[in-house]
Amino acid sequence: MIAQLAASVAQKPVYRCLLRAYSSSTRPAASVGPMTATPPPDTARGATADLADVFIPEPVDQVSQRKVQIMDPIFQDLGGKLRFSGQVSIVKCFENNPLVRKAFEQPGNGRVLVVDGGGSKRCALLGDNIAEMAYKNGWSGAIIYGCIRDSEDIAKMPLGVKALGTYPLKSSKRDPGLSDVPVTIAGVTVCPGDWVYADKDGILVSKKELKLLTPMDPLVPHVKDCGPC
Repeated sequence: MIAQLAASVAQKPVYRCLLRAYSSSTRPAASVGPMTATPPPDTARGATADLADVFIPEPVDQVSQRKVQIMDPIFQDLGGKLRFSGQVSIVKCFENNPLVRKAFEQPGNGRVLVVDGGGSKRCALLGDNIAEMAYKNGWSGAIIYGCIRDSEDIAKMPLGVKALGTYPLKSSKRDPGLSDVPVTIAGVTVCPGDWVYADKDGILVSKKELKLLTPMDPLVPHVKDCGPC
C-alpha cells in the first residue's frame, strides 16, 4: 500500500521536480580542475609582458635573431604615463638638446622620441618646459639615454618618460647633434620608423607595429609591416 502511494505521488509533475531537486542537492560536487598558470594575453592592456608572450616565442636560453628586441633594464620611469608606445623619431646628441626641443615643437601624432644622449649624467636633456610642449603637441613619450630635470613636475604630466636618472644642470646649446639616424642604446639598435612599447616592465623595439587581436578575432597576432628600417 505504501509502495503504491509513493509511486502515485512520484508520477505527479510537481513532486517529480521536487525529487529531482533533492537528488541533485545530495550529489557530491564535481571537482574543479586546476586553473591555467599562464592566462592568455590581455588585449586591452597592451603590456610589454603580453606582447613578449606573443611576439617573442623563442626560449630565453636559445640563441636566435629575434624580430622583437628588449632593451636592457637601465631606465627609470619618470613621466606621468607609465605605459606608452608609438612610432620612433630619433635625436642623437651629447650634452646638448636643441634638437630635442625642435622635435617636440612638431606635431607628435602619437610618436615616441628616442634620444641617444651618449649615456651622459652630467646634465639634463629634458626639462618641464620641453616636456609640457611634447604632450601638448601629441607626443606619446620619450626614451632618453641620459638625464632629465624638473622630475617632480614631469611626473605629473600625461607623458611617458624613461631616462637614466635626474640631474639639475641644464644642457648646452652649441652642438645640435643629428636627427633621424640609427642609434644603439641599452643593447638594441633603433631606427627611425621603428615601434617601441614601454611600461614598468621594460621596453620592446620592433620593426613592425605589434597588435594583439581581440578574443573575437582569429587566434593570430596582428603584425603591421611598416617597411625596412
